[in-house]
Amino acid sequence: MYKKILVPLDGSAFSERALPLAETLAHALDARLILLRVVSGAASSGVDPTEAQAYLTALETGVFRRGVACEIATPYGDAADGILMEAALQSADLIVMCTHGRSGLGRWIYGSVAEQVVNHSTTPVLLVRPTGEIPTLAAGPEPLAVLVPLDGSPFAEATLPHAEALARALDARLLLLRALEPPVVTTYEFVVTSMVVGSLEEQRQQAEAYLGRVAGKLRDDGLTVQTMAREGWPADAIVREAVESGAQLIVMATHGRSGVERLLLGNVALEVVRRSLLPVLLVRPGQS
Repeated sequence: MYKKILVPLDGSAFSERALPLAETLAHALDARLILLRVVSGAASSGVDPTEAQAYLTALETGVFRRGVACEIATPYGDAADGILMEAALQSADLIVMCTHGRSGLGRWIYGSVAEQVVNHSTTPVLLVRPTGEIPTLAAGPEPLAVLVPLDGSPFAEATLPHAEALARALDARLLLLRALEPPVVTTYEFVVTSMVVGSLEEQRQQAEAYLGRVAGKLRDDGLTVQTMAREGWPADAIVREAVESGAQLIVMATHGRSGVERLLLGNVALEVVRRSLLPVLLVRPGQS
């Protein structure tokens, strides 16, 4: 599924945090890396074409030495536009990038290049945090775990082929999660209590049945799968479960039940990217 992996870089240590993870995936998937630095004619960008070429060539040499096929690209234009254009031109299967670049920690994904890429990319985007331990997804004594949030919709299930491909390549187990959203009711206290308990129990039964059906198909294909239904608002449940389950990667859709085409701002996917310590692979429904 992934044969060409695009890695946008801007010369900063922040952006280079995506490189070890991209290399691990390239090894596991027998894929080629495309290291990219967008060159702009704007004086404020401070990106000279010769400088960009030399920077990427030095990184390319190191990647080759570590046994990964690699090439470089230096398109002109706006950062996000250049990334999207090169992804389309190269028919990239995956974009791996950090949520921050040269601006560092001054801002989160709001209004950033990463957000623009996620919102407009026809290619899945794997986002890496700018702080904490650099993720590699390297094999350890315990099998890797990939957390896959689902909400019962075909939009969320668009992630399953991607999660399955990664699980096979990384010899990982899949953790299928469905959040049980607490109902919002306004009535007398004793009625609220009975309605909430009854509603949550009904949700749990439906969620467990649904997850069981999805897991059964994946197990028939030879994968190791666990399921869990957890109470809480979706972003809260996902971030909490990522920690408690020991997952190393989250794979989720940019849109859920409604499938409404809207910007990443304010939705569950953004909250997870902002709050989770793990890399998050975002898949737009319709990508395969």
